[in-house]
Amino acid sequence: MGVKTSNRTIVVAHPGSEMYGSDRMLLEDVKGLLRGHWEVIAALPCEGLLASALREQGAKVVVCTTPVLRKSFFTPQGALVFAKDTFHGMRQMHALLKRIRPTTVLVNTTTIPFWLAYARLSGHKVALHVHESESNSPKPMRLGLSLPGTFAHRIITNSRFTNAVYLQHVPWAKKNSQVIYNGIAGPTNPTPARLKISGPLRLLYVGRLSERKGVLVLLDAVKILQLQGVNVSLNLVGAIFEGYEAFENTLKDRVRTLPRPDLVKFLGFHSDVWPHYDSADIAIVPSQLEESFGNTAVEAVLAERPVIASSIGGLKEAIEQYSSAILVEPENPQQLSGAIATILNDWEQYRVSAQQSAVKARELHDPELFGQRINAALSSLLTSG
Repeated sequence: MGVKTSNRTIVVAHPGSEMYGSDRMLLEDVKGLLRGHWEVIAALPCEGLLASALREQGAKVVVCTTPVLRKSFFTPQGALVFAKDTFHGMRQMHALLKRIRPTTVLVNTTTIPFWLAYARLSGHKVALHVHESESNSPKPMRLGLSLPGTFAHRIITNSRFTNAVYLQHVPWAKKNSQVIYNGIAGPTNPTPARLKISGPLRLLYVGRLSERKGVLVLLDAVKILQLQGVNVSLNLVGAIFEGYEAFENTLKDRVRTLPRPDLVKFLGFHSDVWPHYDSADIAIVPSQLEESFGNTAVEAVLAERPVIASSIGGLKEAIEQYSSAILVEPENPQQLSGAIATILNDWEQYRVSAQQSAVKARELHDPELFGQRINAALSSLLTSG
């Protein structure tokens, strides 16, 4: 027996079931759609934290093999896995859409292009939510990620920067695109930053442990400060991608070169990041490559913490308006350490600015307003030709 259908039934396809940036945004998409009285069926490649969170909100979750475009695709083993996933995924995709017969399909991220093509060719209204801005990737890769989006009736991007990068290779799709800034739920009652810094200055990094995220640069900045006699600690909240254990070892080797390696802690992934912000003084987002937006940077603002981030792409767009934020050049540990020292030396000003910035961020990134915009964008597809 199939899933009950209605004229507001939507299948939401996503490439994973973790709780990082695009995963969290999918959850906010779904919340908005449920409030808009859609029946939501989420197609995920596996069970996980996201699947559980979606069910808690009232969405149905179906496990469906999904071929995901990753860099490993360009290796012989990766190509074999991708081909296998494509074979099984297309069969499951066909069966799912035939059984559910949704009016609309929302594809979250550009990394699952077969969902876009198959949903459109099988007669469904299709929307794409773009969270990536791979402007530094090779042109063939960028073209390959952009072209499938032309199957979408609506392209939603999370920043002006993402929109511009995406449309570089498919400018004719501009008429179907719109920018909707991410909705980000902050802590219900943020703990104010401490009045005075006593003991170590507590730095916090939240996100994937990867080279492109600039974690090594952050460790170099910590080393500079510690060599200068600054009492500074660092908590790293996040984990590596599976298969990147060598980079985790590189990070731990770098930590061992610090004057005070005991002040750096690897805390692993935590779905609830707010307790870590509560105990932090400054949040650092040191990405080396352009980000489509800056969820973790905005989370720091919502948590009433000063934030230092790389002045690139959508990350810059996300926080340049806040007085509690400092933008620095990527891959520049000297400038990063200098920005940390600036906040430490003028702590009272940045502490007060952080409280003021949080008020503004709560208005701009209100999750309910975000959900209303997503609902409106997808509802409009039902009335369009």
